[in-house]
Amino acid sequence: MMTVGQWGWMVLIAGSVAAGSRLRLDPGPDWLNVNGNDWQKMEPKTRLAYIDGFLAGAALGQAAQRARDAAAVRTELDALRRSGGLRFPFGANVYESRVNDYYWWKNHLPLPTWYAFLEVNGTFGRYLSDSVP
Repeated sequence: MMTVGQWGWMVLIAGSVAAGSRLRLDPGPDWLNVNGNDWQKMEPKTRLAYIDGFLAGAALGQAAQRARDAAAVRTELDALRRSGGLRFPFGANVYESRVNDYYWWKNHLPLPTWYAFLEVNGTFGRYLSDSVP
């Protein structure tokens, strides 16, 4: 016999699945394929939120790669930040300005934003190969 708590979890899971299936009807652009055309349509606040998410994800991925376990990720994040070892070390406003400049060139518009971030980082002398263990 299922307890009230177990029923609650089942309802929560079923609700999440139902909500997820509704969200899939209009998923928007796949984040790997967001390009300069999409970038130019974003509001400035949306761009900053997008960049913050990108930077947080990049930092987390870099720290997780170095960490022994989940508990060590925070320590690794702090160490990377203190040492200046983050692959993308600058603030969102810096990347927003540079990516805007990057997409000013019409031939760059079809390129995905993740590629634009790598290219912009290269202009700062921060090449991906310099930060890969």
